[in-house]
Amino acid sequence: MRQLAYLLFLSLLFPLSAFGQSPASGEFLAGENCPAFQSIRKQTNPGELSVQPGQSYRVLAENKPGGDWFLLEVEEQRRWVEKRCGQHQGQPALPAARADSATADFDFYTLAMSWHSGFCNGRSRPDCRGARGDLVLHGLWPSSARGAHPAFCDGSEKQRFCGYGQLTLNSDTREQLDGVMPGSKVCLDRYQWHKHGSCSGLDEQAYFEQSVAYSQWLRQSPPANKMRVNSGGSVSRAAVLDWFSDWGFAGAVSLHCKNGYLEEVRVYLQPDLPASPEQAKPRKFGGQQRCPARFDLLP
Repeated sequence: MRQLAYLLFLSLLFPLSAFGQSPASGEFLAGENCPAFQSIRKQTNPGELSVQPGQSYRVLAENKPGGDWFLLEVEEQRRWVEKRCGQHQGQPALPAARADSATADFDFYTLAMSWHSGFCNGRSRPDCRGARGDLVLHGLWPSSARGAHPAFCDGSEKQRFCGYGQLTLNSDTREQLDGVMPGSKVCLDRYQWHKHGSCSGLDEQAYFEQSVAYSQWLRQSPPANKMRVNSGGSVSRAAVLDWFSDWGFAGAVSLHCKNGYLEEVRVYLQPDLPASPEQAKPRKFGGQQRCPARFDLLP
């Protein structure tokens, strides 16, 4: 009873409708082979997942009351499947606090990489000790073309980074993540998971494996190499954007500066991220550059 009361209390704070979904539970018995989409609108399906006839899947939500789609747990991922593909073996709906299993409908990914020395300029904190001119992982964000990034799809809320519980990652992924994300020293990884990763449709392990792979890919790219070569000097915005254009990402990069020096580079990617980052496709960026015509790359 105490647990139920707690869930009911949370449902008042985090109504599932705020994430574009309605509560649902029970089991979904698949009657035919149907694709399991990450996004309903885009019908993206990383991994080409599908439900199999005769198998049951846990129901997490529906797209709206009486809608045509169920959010299911398919191969430990949160995926949308048309209701016509099977039979709902329902149970009384859980309180809306179960929004922690929600997956946002998003349009593209933003790979945000901080220029470490620029981000840390004027900051004294553990993740800035020994900062130098190089790209480090800020986050991999499911993003919307219609406004703000979807956020906190697990029903959590913004708080101190280390106020979130520890992540469940294997030792290899943890070591690799710490190597590309100095911010993990101040629990940035926990915050990134709850704010952004929970909207990806992936579990913690898969999301951070993807984040590590894509950040390493960018760090090893020709544009990143040229940025390191020019570290400690001044560069033109046009030149840096040309480096990314030559790499195949023309119009899919934004530069973010503060007080005349670079703080962050953001690369925009199509939502179907392949396992191999080299096969990723750019997504055109429609916003404004946030760096002046010439800026510094702090060493």
